[in-house]
Amino acid sequence: MVLRGVRMAAGASAMAGRSRQLAVVVIACWAVGTHAVAAGADDAWPRVSPEWLSRDAGGGIAILPLVCWWVWIAAWAATSDWVFRDSARFKIRPEFWAACTVFPFVACSLIAWWIPWSAAGQALMALAWLVPLFLYSRERNPKAPPAESVCTIAHLQRAFSGLLKRMGVKVKSPSIVDDGLPWVTLVATGAETPEENKKWQDEAAAMPGFEAAKKLLQDAAAARSSTIVIDAAADGIRVAHEVDGIAGPSRAVKTPAKGSGKTKQAEVWADAPPLDAAIGNGAVAVLRTIAGADAAKLSGEKDAGFTVEVDGKKRPCRLSTRATKTSKQIIITLETPPFAPKKLEELGMSGAMAARVRELMALEKGLFVVSSPPATGCSTTFDMVLLSTDRLLRDFVSIEDSSSHHQEVQNIKPVRYSASAGEVPLAALKAAMLEYPRAIVTRDLLDKDLAGKLVELANDQQLVIVSLQATDALDAVQKLIDMGIPRDQLARCLLGSLSQRLIRKLCTKCGEPLPTPPELLQRFKKTAEELPEIKRASPHGGCRFCAGRQFIGRTALYELAAGPTLRQAIAQQVDAKVLKQAAVKDGMRPLSDEGLAVVATGLTSLDEVQRVFAAKKEAGAVAGSKTVSQPGAKPVIKPGTSPGTSPGTGPGTKK
Repeated sequence: MVLRGVRMAAGASAMAGRSRQLAVVVIACWAVGTHAVAAGADDAWPRVSPEWLSRDAGGGIAILPLVCWWVWIAAWAATSDWVFRDSARFKIRPEFWAACTVFPFVACSLIAWWIPWSAAGQALMALAWLVPLFLYSRERNPKAPPAESVCTIAHLQRAFSGLLKRMGVKVKSPSIVDDGLPWVTLVATGAETPEENKKWQDEAAAMPGFEAAKKLLQDAAAARSSTIVIDAAADGIRVAHEVDGIAGPSRAVKTPAKGSGKTKQAEVWADAPPLDAAIGNGAVAVLRTIAGADAAKLSGEKDAGFTVEVDGKKRPCRLSTRATKTSKQIIITLETPPFAPKKLEELGMSGAMAARVRELMALEKGLFVVSSPPATGCSTTFDMVLLSTDRLLRDFVSIEDSSSHHQEVQNIKPVRYSASAGEVPLAALKAAMLEYPRAIVTRDLLDKDLAGKLVELANDQQLVIVSLQATDALDAVQKLIDMGIPRDQLARCLLGSLSQRLIRKLCTKCGEPLPTPPELLQRFKKTAEELPEIKRASPHGGCRFCAGRQFIGRTALYELAAGPTLRQAIAQQVDAKVLKQAAVKDGMRPLSDEGLAVVATGLTSLDEVQRVFAAKKEAGAVAGSKTVSQPGAKPVIKPGTSPGTSPGTGPGTKK
C-alpha cells in the first residue's frame, strides 16, 4: 500500500508539472495577444525599414533576402556533400548526381543575387536545392534500408522526433527499426574476363536465394567475422562465424527490446536458429555461382574467389568446401582489414615495457625471443619488435622458408630456403653470412641446428631475433634448452624473452558493472572503495553494436623476462618454479597478473581472462604430448560452439 501511495503521489506530481507547463504557455500566448490588440488600438505598428526588404538605389540586395540567400547556400553545401558520399556508397552514379546538385544551384543562386524580385529569387534557389535532392531520393530509397530512407513521411517523422527529443519533449519513436546491418554488394571477380564475371553476377542476381545470400554476408560483416562455415544439419542449414578468434554459431535477436526510459527492457541475443533447408541451399547456390566454384573445380583449383563490398569498401573472399564425417561444409573466408599499428604501445604493451624492449633492441649483440601460442598474433608483435630496431644503421637478414608468407619489413633482406625441396635453413644462414650482416631474424624457429648456430652468433657479434611457439616467456626459454642449446651459452647471450596472449575487449555498449569480488580486492591489495566494481559481459547475450558477441576487438597481454637474475638461474639449471622467481625478481609481471590488471580497468571481464588461461593450460598439455602445430594452420570451426565459452584461438591475422 505504501508503494502504491508513492506511485500515485509521483503520478500526481508529474501531472501537476505538466499542468504548470501548459499554464505558462497559455499565459504567454495571452500576454502576447493582449499586447498586439492594445498596440493596434492605440496606434499602428512601426513600418519596417525599406532596406530590410528591397534593394537600395545602388542595386544592393536587401538584408533579409541576403540572410536567406546564405541560409540556402549553407543548406545546399551540406546536402550536396551528403549526396556525393551517399551515391558513392550505394554506387548510384555519383558523378552525375554531384553535377545535378551543384551546377543548377550555382546558376540559380547567381540569378537570385541580381534579379530585382527577392521572392522570386528565393523560390528559385529553393527549387534548385530541393528538386535534385528529391529526384535523387527517388532513385536511392529502393536500394537503401527502410530506416535510411530520405524525403519520405517516415524521414520527416524521424527528423521531427529527433528535434523534439533534443528540446526535452518525449515523443514516440517511429515504428521503423534499423537492423544495424551494413549495405552489402556481391561482385564476381574470379573469372578470366569481365564479360564472364558479369554473366556470373547476373545469373546469381536472378536466382531465388540471392537475398538470403546477401543477408548471410550482411550478418557476417556486422559481426566482424573472418570466416563463415555453412553446414547442412538434420534441422536445417547451420551457419557459424569466427570472430576475434572465437568460433561459434551466428547470433540473432531472440527477444526485442520493450518499453522506454527507466522501464526499458534490453533486447536479448541468442544463437540464431538454423536456416530453412530450401533458403540455405538457395543462398549456397548463389555464392557458388558468383564465385565460379564449378569453373574453379574444373580447372583443378581448391577454392574460388569473389568480392563483397561492405558499405562501399571491397573485401576479397574465398569459397571452399571441406568434407566432414557427416556432411560437406562450405567455408567462406573474408579478408579482414589489416591491423597496422605504428608502435608497441598500440598493441596493448605498457610504456615502460615498450621502452625496455627498444633498449634491448639497441644493443650490439645477443638473443631476443618473441613467443606466443599458435595463431594468436605473434607475427604482429614480431613485426613491431623489428620495426623498433635500428635497421637503417646496420644490415639485417631474415632466414625464411619459401613456403611461408609473412609481411616483409623494410630494410630486412630475406634469404629463403625450400624445405619441401629438401633444403635446410642452416644452408640459407651460411649464404646470408657471406654478406656480413649485423643482425639475423628468423620466424617459427623449429630447427635444432639453426637454433644452435644462431646462439653461437648471438654470443659472438650478432643481434639475433627469433620467434617460436610457447605458452609464456619462460616456456620459450625451456623450448630453446630442449633444442639442445647449452645452458651456459643461452645464459650469456639471452637479452630477453617476450611472450603474449590475446584477450577480447568487452563491448562498451552492453558491458555491465559487477561488484569487485573480495578475492580480487585481496589480490590487488585494494579496498572496495578504491575498486568498487569491475565489468562483465552482458547477461542479455550482447547488443546490436557487438552483434550479440558481447566483445569487440582484442588487445594483447605481455610479459617480458629479462635480467641478470634470470640468466644466472638458467646457467644454474634450476627448476621452473625457481626460474619464474628469478624472472619476477628481475621485474617480470606474469601474464596472469597482467590479465587481472586489465580486468581492473574494465577493458575485459574476469571470465574472459579465465577462458584465455584455460586455453593456455590446454596448449601446454598439447605441447607435452609432443605434437607440433604447423605455422599458419587454420583452426577447425565447430558450428555448435558457444561464442562465449569456446577456447578457440586467434584467426592468425592481427588483433
